[in-house]
Amino acid sequence: MTKRIEQLIDEALRIEPSFQLRKDFKDRVVQAIRKKEKASQRKLYMWMALGTLIIMGFGYGVISYFLPSMLESFKGFRGSSQIVPLAVLIGIITIVIQYLDKRLVKDKMLTSNM
Repeated sequence: MTKRIEQLIDEALRIEPSFQLRKDFKDRVVQAIRKKEKASQRKLYMWMALGTLIIMGFGYGVISYFLPSMLESFKGFRGSSQIVPLAVLIGIITIVIQYLDKRLVKDKMLTSNM
């Protein structure tokens, strides 16, 4: 019985399907995949930026609550107004480093493994 089933399967697989894929099918599939990857990357960068801002705000809040004397040393700089641009600059530098790491290192590693 199993030999007969195997023969039927082999015969069915030898017959070509009656439909043909369009010539641009591969290009459309690749384009759709790339579009989804770009959307996924944008979403990742937005979450990363939001997380960075939340972490910086949390850190600033913890420092100002538990170590107010540390912020008092910046009184000559009109309160803590000089810390905010520095924190934003550090956040931007972190995002740039992460972006370059992904573009220059991780993408090359992924393509070299294929």
